[in-house]
Amino acid sequence: MAHHRALLAVAALAGLAAPARADDSAALALATALHQKIAQCWNVPADLPAHVEAVRVAFTLTEAGELDGAPKVDGPVAGDPATKTFVASAVRAVVRCAPFTGLEKLAPYDTWKSVSVTFRRPEM
Repeated sequence: MAHHRALLAVAALAGLAAPARADDSAALALATALHQKIAQCWNVPADLPAHVEAVRVAFTLTEAGELDGAPKVDGPVAGDPATKTFVASAVRAVVRCAPFTGLEKLAPYDTWKSVSVTFRRPEM
């Protein structure tokens, strides 16, 4: 497992297009908490070839932090086995980490109701 080398970018979808606000520190704390939790749950496939590109997984949470439906891969996914394995590992990480508790202490529910996580191939 390469948790410490996993590169994740987390964004609460509700805040992506918002201008800079006084509560940016809350959004940063939220993104950091989600990043840390998901990185712990992600088993990065070994020996990923260089052509494996980043994948974005979007999901919706209930107010209790549970998944509201299945995570969805945003965008097309190449059909080669390495990419499919990488995408499956990303989706599994989100499912394995649920529920995401304590988020209500960091930001209002509307901020983290919809989340998008970008999983990038770690530098080997």
